[in-house]
Amino acid sequence: MKKVRQSESYEDIFAIKLCEVQHLAKKRFGRYLDETEIKDVQKRIEWGMVFWEEVVLYAIEDVMKNKDISNNQRENYSE
Repeated sequence: MKKVRQSESYEDIFAIKLCEVQHLAKKRFGRYLDETEIKDVQKRIEWGMVFWEEVVLYAIEDVMKNKDISNNQRENYSE
């Protein structure tokens, strides 16, 4: 398993690009957003990320729990 070096720790783990938002708008609503709509969408996304730490902690706990379960299953299988 590759360990993350300290120099890599400043890389983004998640980002939403404007082109991705525009693609979703076009796909779902048939048109691209104007500048005002983009700013409003950004505000709403920012509001939704107020609790980002809880979301990240949940994801970390879930990954660790699943890894522990997987490791235990492998250990039990090999016995």
